Order: sequence, then C-alpha cells, then structure tokens
Amino acid sequence: MRNRTLNALLLSTITLIAGLNGCGPGADPRVSDTTPVVYQYAIKGMHCQNCVDAITDKAMHIDGVVDCRVNLKDNSATIAVRDAAVEPQVKSGIEKLGYTVSMVPSSTSTAAPMSNSATSNAPAQPK
Repeated sequence: MRNRTLNALLLSTITLIAGLNGCGPGADPRVSDTTPVVYQYAIKGMHCQNCVDAITDKAMHIDGVVDCRVNLKDNSATIAVRDAAVEPQVKSGIEKLGYTVSMVPSSTSTAAPMSNSATSNAPAQPK
C-alpha cells in the first residue's frame, strides 16, 4: 500500500513539473523553445476580408503553426511554423480553400520575429 501511495505522489510531482516546464497535457502546443521557421507565400484569388479570415483560420488550425499574417493588399501570407516539415500541410490546406499558393523562394528563414497571434491586413492604429 505504501508503494502505491509513493508512486501516486511521484507521478503527481512529475506531472506538475512537466506542466511547469511547458510540456504535458496543459501545455500550449503552439509554444516552443525552438525558433520558428517563417515562410512567405504569394496567394492568388483573395478578394476580401473573409478570404483573409479563412486563410488565417485554416493555417492556425494546422498543428505546428505558431503564427499567421495574411495581407489582402499584397496578396501574401507570412506563416511561422515550429518545424519545416509542417510547410507542405500549410500550403495544401490553403490550396484546398481554392486559392493558388506559391512560396516566395528567398523569404524562407529562421528567427524572423512574429507575434503570437494571427493578424490580418488591418491598418495599424495611429499612436
């Protein structure tokens, strides 16, 4: 009986420590200690804010995407992922919405700063 109590206490302690370290069942899967890989896409077929919202929503629901910025004016999207292996899913997910997507070759990089929330092409508020 004593071993079961100690095992339960040990398991509880490990779960608590894992949660505090950003892993475990309570962790946000979009947050990572690694620098995200940022991709720039040219997107044809966008014509309104609903297009921006649909692309943003699709990208942010792909496991591994940490940020998405869609710009209607430039017909572009900048998407940050935890792992480069996620990139094909991002591209095909947007294409399944009916848009033509091509990666802008020279913009693939690591360590490009982006915020943690999805954004659109809304103009910045004056300060």
